[in-house]
Amino acid sequence: MLSAVLLDLDETLCATSKANDDALVRLTSSLKQQFPSLDAERFGERYVQGFYKQLNDEFPELKALLDDESAFRYRLIALLFEEQGVPLASQGAVEIQTAFDNFRMECFGYFPEIEASLVRLRERYKLVVITNGPVFSQRPKVEAVALASRVDAIIVGGEEPEEKPALSIFEKALKLAGCSAHEAIHVGDSFECDIKGANNAGIPSVWVTKPSIYAECLESGLASYVVFSPSDIEQTIIDHAELVKAETNISV
Repeated sequence: MLSAVLLDLDETLCATSKANDDALVRLTSSLKQQFPSLDAERFGERYVQGFYKQLNDEFPELKALLDDESAFRYRLIALLFEEQGVPLASQGAVEIQTAFDNFRMECFGYFPEIEASLVRLRERYKLVVITNGPVFSQRPKVEAVALASRVDAIIVGGEEPEEKPALSIFEKALKLAGCSAHEAIHVGDSFECDIKGANNAGIPSVWVTKPSIYAECLESGLASYVVFSPSDIEQTIIDHAELVKAETNISV
């Protein structure tokens, strides 16, 4: 019998990429006014790459700051200004980071229909969110969408010894839900973190992805279910629960 639903946050429940894009539009507009000599669009593109840790090889000094996300982001901003030869005051990086954070949280929200789905699913199952990422970015997201009032438990990877796909974080989620692996299902958008992690923990999984990405990963092992829109998550979980119930009745 299905007892618990484990859920990823970014790009599963919430439209994180859209919030990033919308916040960058607002930030670049602001930067153009403050710094006329700055190529604000290039800065924005490089900044997003940087906070997803894609520029660490270009800027090795950032690697020493990986344990301090605030310091990492401030230094990243300073380096990107230096890259373009644009002067930045000592507090400038802090102000830019604060502006981006504020813009992003104003834009951050659930995908359509997700809030209503969470309400209905919670009437039947324990809901536990497992989200990777630093406390610096993930806790504000959690608060922005009042997630704690919509689920039973939240695990932020940056607060744990290991993040997804580590077995330990899935075991913690199962413990919080009070069930075993076969009584749960995990929903997420990352094949490497969500699907492989759930598979390794023996938990059925729902992969929220795009057709093009799905095709690329066919040979890597599959999720139990695949959906191409977050709006299909709820029905997929209900269908799985009915299947499990039917199989249980047959075995009895």
